[in-house]
Amino acid sequence: MANKRDKKTPEMIARLCEAHFSQKVEKVTAPGGSGRDSMRVHFAERTIIATERKYPGRMQMEAEILRRLSEGGAAVPRYLGEAEGVFFQQDVGGRRLSGELATLGGKARLEIAGRAMASLGNIHEVGQAAGLTDIVPALGSEANWLRGMIGNVAQVSLRLNIPPPVLDTPALTAALHVPRETFLKWDARPGNASIGRDGRVYWFDWEHSGKRQGMEDFAWLAGDEFWPLGPDQVVDLLEGLLPQHRRASDVRYLGLFITFHIVQRLGIIRARFDKSGWADPERAMRYDRIGVDGDLIRRLCRHGAEWAMRDPLSRPMADWFVSCAETLNGGWTPAKP
Repeated sequence: MANKRDKKTPEMIARLCEAHFSQKVEKVTAPGGSGRDSMRVHFAERTIIATERKYPGRMQMEAEILRRLSEGGAAVPRYLGEAEGVFFQQDVGGRRLSGELATLGGKARLEIAGRAMASLGNIHEVGQAAGLTDIVPALGSEANWLRGMIGNVAQVSLRLNIPPPVLDTPALTAALHVPRETFLKWDARPGNASIGRDGRVYWFDWEHSGKRQGMEDFAWLAGDEFWPLGPDQVVDLLEGLLPQHRRASDVRYLGLFITFHIVQRLGIIRARFDKSGWADPERAMRYDRIGVDGDLIRRLCRHGAEWAMRDPLSRPMADWFVSCAETLNGGWTPAKP
């Protein structure tokens, strides 16, 4: 395992920034909470983000990704340099996409969701042109990885004390096999994007980037508990982004992948509930925490059922998602240690 770095204090970050930018730091704050890797550094007339990852190699890859994407005009923070294991990037603002989607409605919500998806699509194109597939790892390239992803259904079923569905695992594994390599953000949750002053949807946190089929970023986005739109709206928004010759196959792949991504998300939510109980959804959204909230879980289950119904291979999952939501009716109780 790569060596970890000891985390620097805000005071140490401030000294590094004053030396690097030759400006006085007024204060250092933590937009995602004190335990996160990024801090907001406040100068007199601007702010920047200072990021320190645990693993130096991963941080170097992230810095290179930002450099190439920003040079290509993609909506990502500009890379501003680094010093002593910390790299500096443009502050793209605190208006998280998750919050905007929650407060907007109707056409305004659809419009900003469409801009978020178009921004991701453009990032894929810029990343391909910049040769990022040459420096990022392949993600989920082994059949065992896919079988494990499908097998999460049994694990979550056990956690929720409901019977698992009968699935054709070999057929699902074959359908989810990666036919091409596309640069991906991977962790493309709504909490990892913000609305800039120019109105663009900017994506940050690139340490988990890799390459795979290409639709997985849209699965991370639309398979999140803070995402409000169902499959029909998502597919409508994707219509103008996907090339005609592969639109049907990409949408089918997305539907299958997102179904099992939502299963994984439900498992993460349940595990966090067992550890910490229910969360305040507004606070969770503000600080990009896991949405351990009954209403969010029910909506996620509804989306899972709707996505599952779109393909015969995933259709047995639809009733399973209904059963997941029904476990909330009697109230969840933490698992015994």
